[in-house]
Amino acid sequence: MESSARILVESAPVAAGRQRVWISVAKTALGLTIVAVLLYSGRIDLEVVAQLAAIPLPVLTCLALLFAALLLSVLRWGVLLRVMAVPIPFISLYHFAAVGILTSTLLPGSTGGDAVRAVYAWRAFGGGASRIAVSLVADRVLALFGTLALLLAFVICSWDRIQQTPGLAALGRAMVLAVAICAVATCALFFAPKLMLAFEQTFRRWPLISSLIPKLSGLLMMLQKAPLALLMAFGLAVAIQLLTVFAVIVIGNAIAPAALSTADYMFAVPLTTIANALPLTPSGLGVGEAAFDQICRWLEPGAGDVAYSSIFFSFRLVALLIGLPGLVSLVVYRRGRPHQYSAITELSHFKKEKDMNAPERVRE
Repeated sequence: MESSARILVESAPVAAGRQRVWISVAKTALGLTIVAVLLYSGRIDLEVVAQLAAIPLPVLTCLALLFAALLLSVLRWGVLLRVMAVPIPFISLYHFAAVGILTSTLLPGSTGGDAVRAVYAWRAFGGGASRIAVSLVADRVLALFGTLALLLAFVICSWDRIQQTPGLAALGRAMVLAVAICAVATCALFFAPKLMLAFEQTFRRWPLISSLIPKLSGLLMMLQKAPLALLMAFGLAVAIQLLTVFAVIVIGNAIAPAALSTADYMFAVPLTTIANALPLTPSGLGVGEAAFDQICRWLEPGAGDVAYSSIFFSFRLVALLIGLPGLVSLVVYRRGRPHQYSAITELSHFKKEKDMNAPERVRE
């Protein structure tokens, strides 16, 4: 009986690993299928995409904007880490982020990049796994809030135009509702932090959700300890989203002139960013292109057969080049340790310390 139980316990991680592999394969197949459909329907025009090779200046401009956004994202993460009393030099954080982007490029998905950033930061600081994990959650939440803020500004300024198209009207109302919910929830948790305990009791049956509750408690403590720092991080999140919009505008105006106005991009790109972040396909492959195409057709219903998906697909291809500096960071950055560990060992140690330090999120 004991040996049978041991076999079951040992086989559980193997089964979980196989399940993750099959899920990744299914997501990749779905993404490639969506891209194939967009190619077949003419939504992605490879001849338009091929124009990237003939326009080096717009491509370099787009890369410069994305690199500036990367630097601002590193600064935002550094602000959050300092709030959590994890001061790490900016140049080190840049190397961590660059290697994380490289990992996400080779193994599509933001989760892998965040795990790499967490491990590198944990090694550099010599601990603080729970606080580093909280800073990454805060980084993602603030990025979402920055995107929603940009969308809300467009919706307010273009409310009359949005109401003329049913699809846009529904999206506009959804954006206003999402911002309102985020604002009310943040204020309620800020003035009544004990609500987190009630949430933890309510969602105890769902381990995935309940595991996020302590991290959200950490976010509340950050908000109470350093509201000005979080306000700065929020401003950086908005600036990063603006740089991303301008990067798409540069590529779009180069390969499809006059297809969209600047106001159109200001609405379409943030919404596409949210759709692209949905964990349906690796890095939102296909989902982002399809979402961008549909939003643009609502914005410009008389545009005819413009291949809007080609714009975002071209931007995606250019954005992949941002992962190349990660090769330099991987070679340049070195952190001496008394023992040599493999990447898997590092991740396991990080997760173990995060679990052991879970009470810190309540005490700190």
